[in-house]
Amino acid sequence: MFRLLCLLIIGVLGANGALAQDAAYLPYYSRDTTQLYQLAVAQRNDVKTHLVVPKTGSSEYREHYKKVVKEASDDVFNSIRYSALLDPVVEPFVQQVFARILKANPQLPTARLVLTRNPEPNAHAVGNGTVMLNLGLLPRLENESQLAFILCHELAHVACRHMENGLQERLTTLHSKELKREFRRIINSEYNIGSQIKALALGFSLNNSYHHRRFERQADSLGYVLLTHTAYEAPQAYRALELLDTIDEPENPAPLALPSYFSCADFPRAFGNAPAKPTSIFTVKAAEKTVLESTDTLKSHPDCAKRMRFVQTLAHDQVAKGPQPTSPPDFARIRSLSRLEVVQSWFDYDCYDHALFEALQLLPQQPNSPFLRSVVLLSLFELRQHLQDHTYTEVVSNISTHQPANFNALLRTLHDLRYEDFTGLSTCFAQASAPAAAMPADEYTLAARYATTVLATEATSATAKGLRDQYQKQYAGGRFDKLLFPVTPAKAMRR
Repeated sequence: MFRLLCLLIIGVLGANGALAQDAAYLPYYSRDTTQLYQLAVAQRNDVKTHLVVPKTGSSEYREHYKKVVKEASDDVFNSIRYSALLDPVVEPFVQQVFARILKANPQLPTARLVLTRNPEPNAHAVGNGTVMLNLGLLPRLENESQLAFILCHELAHVACRHMENGLQERLTTLHSKELKREFRRIINSEYNIGSQIKALALGFSLNNSYHHRRFERQADSLGYVLLTHTAYEAPQAYRALELLDTIDEPENPAPLALPSYFSCADFPRAFGNAPAKPTSIFTVKAAEKTVLESTDTLKSHPDCAKRMRFVQTLAHDQVAKGPQPTSPPDFARIRSLSRLEVVQSWFDYDCYDHALFEALQLLPQQPNSPFLRSVVLLSLFELRQHLQDHTYTEVVSNISTHQPANFNALLRTLHDLRYEDFTGLSTCFAQASAPAAAMPADEYTLAARYATTVLATEATSATAKGLRDQYQKQYAGGRFDKLLFPVTPAKAMRR
């Protein structure tokens, strides 16, 4: 057992080697959340002030409007309070791009940018002039000009008041006399009430989608014009849409090297392909996409192919197509650091399957990164804890055809694990890298040492207690304090 423990701790340390600049980077963390709270409160109040409840219309309409405004303001508050990123590297960079766009377009209304730690690649505009940019979008872009077009697109939504206009149009239609009259007619019908209500709802959805699509076309058009006013490369607008067209696919579709990380002499395990689907007499045809999945007419956003053709016309065929040259050093570094921040975000959102997947995808490029290796071990630790607490399904996704094949392969492995398997997985992962001289323990490495020790032994072991004391002494109130050492209600009362 002692030999096993030594192997695990040595493996966590990893090889020192010549680490890349971003391999030494640790995601941003601050115990002081005062600035985030103040920003969140200010934005919530600003949304309420901006979205003024109309004085006309029925009382039912006005109450519904108030409810929507409250939900929107609360959503902005929560997004900023719990996910805004105010780090000293990535956030100032995107703010600089945003400021350049505003300076080149003085006709734009007052606007602000908030970078969130949301790992999903997306961006959207809020009615009060705030653009919310998700961190997960940055690693998928190739250069600064593509980022600038996306920000211009969102600023176009702000300038055209699309959120406000869309809200009023939807509520006006929903509370219209015509819609209520039609609904009463259906309810009083003798036959096919259900199908008629579905048809009515579909008509409302089509009308709503039509307005969304009109807004997107306007935002693409004005966004392109705003981009041409800047020093950024306007042809990159087309390439940005190309990238958005495949944004749901992983950057690297290759299968994860699970056997090389998690199978060894101490824990020989086979990682096969997807099991063959059992045949059944009830299987009459292959699964088909639903109408909503296959019909472009019913989507709120037009297909990127249509948007690309539109931008190509605007640009008079002066567009950038296909993969672009290597990013300039400054943007390349932002992309690299954003990837690490995305891994951390998945972990902090308790999506340990995604955190594990993203870390394993990056490890071949940075095999000795203390951060990535720590995330793998901490994810295994948390997954086993949730399995023990019977909350495993809350942190491990279901296998779905809508997800990448390599992610589904990892999910199959996770769904097949037993409690005792996690010790073997961590043992093999520790052995996967060559032993080297011990490095100074940062917070991640120390937390991973503790997690590894608990996976190999128990939290009550002397080694685990020693590592816990060391962590709490060096990093009191740190990023992993509450996660690794949760305080029970009884202990909290004694304190």
